Amino acid sequence: MSEEKEPALGEPILGEPGEHPLSVLLFSWMRTRLFANVFTWGLGVIGVALVGLEIWLAFRPIKDVTYVPGFQGVFGFLAFGLAVLSGWPLGKMLRRPEDYYDRRSGEAGRDD
Repeated sequence: MSEEKEPALGEPILGEPGEHPLSVLLFSWMRTRLFANVFTWGLGVIGVALVGLEIWLAFRPIKDVTYVPGFQGVFGFLAFGLAVLSGWPLGKMLRRPEDYYDRRSGEAGRDD
């Protein structure tokens, strides 16, 4: 049996079965671990730089928690993350079982 090895840091992960070749050509460079690391660290550095600019350029006396530098960004990120993550249990709760249509009796009235 062939073992799937972990791709190297800059090695792209080629497409999945059934994926369009143009998609593989255009976006395979985004599937590397190097891209994920650079993107994550880049966003972190940009976020810290923006909070620093807010402290330096828009100094306001702190009257309540909304005046703390970076509060709006952190609160927005956490609220959006909570909204996205709450979809997972909601989907599990509302989703029908996989054999829902196979179990139906086909007759009017109560299903078993």
